[in-house]
Amino acid sequence: MDFSLQNFWTQERFNELFQEQHMTVILEDQSRIQADFFFLIDKTFDLKQTMAIGFILSENTFLPYLSIRDNLFLGTSIKEKNKKPLLIEQLSYVGLTHDVLIKSESDLNTLEVIKLQLVQLLLLDKDIIIIDDIFQKLSIGQRQELLPLLQKIAKEKKKAILVLTNDIQIAESPYMDKIIHTA
Repeated sequence: MDFSLQNFWTQERFNELFQEQHMTVILEDQSRIQADFFFLIDKTFDLKQTMAIGFILSENTFLPYLSIRDNLFLGTSIKEKNKKPLLIEQLSYVGLTHDVLIKSESDLNTLEVIKLQLVQLLLLDKDIIIIDDIFQKLSIGQRQELLPLLQKIAKEKKKAILVLTNDIQIAESPYMDKIIHTA
C-alpha cells in the first residue's frame, strides 16, 4: 500500500501533529521519508502566520563563512550584550560546553551538529521542530542521549517535535508520545 502524508492528512490531522509538549514519530518506509519531509516543509508555510517552525537535518546546515557562534544567532534579534549568557545557557541545556564553539565545522560529530541545530532553534524560539531521519547516523549511545533530550525540550520548552524515521526502535522508544504508521 503506497501511503503518504500528502494523501492521508487533512488539515485537522495535520494540526494534530503539532501538539505542544509532544513528540510524535512518523514511522514510514525509507523511500517516503524524504518526500514526506518536503511535503511537511511545504505545509508549514501555511502555518507560518501562527507558528514558528524549524527543521533538524542530519547534515550540517551552517553557513561555512560564518563562525559556529554567528550561525547560531543567524535570524535572531537578540542584543549583543545578551548573546553570551544566553548561548552558554542553551549550550549547557543540550549538554554541550562552550568549547564546541572553537571547533571547526569538520571537527564536529553528528550529535554535536544536531545539538547545535537544536540550540539554534531554541534561540530562534521555534514552536515546532521537525526532524528528518537523523538517527541512522548516530551510535546507540548517541541515540540514548538524544531521545531524552528531545523529550525534555518538548516538555520543558513546550515544543511540538515531529520525527520522521523508518527505525522501529526509535518509534517504539518510551520517549515518543504518539506513533503514526504510514507503511
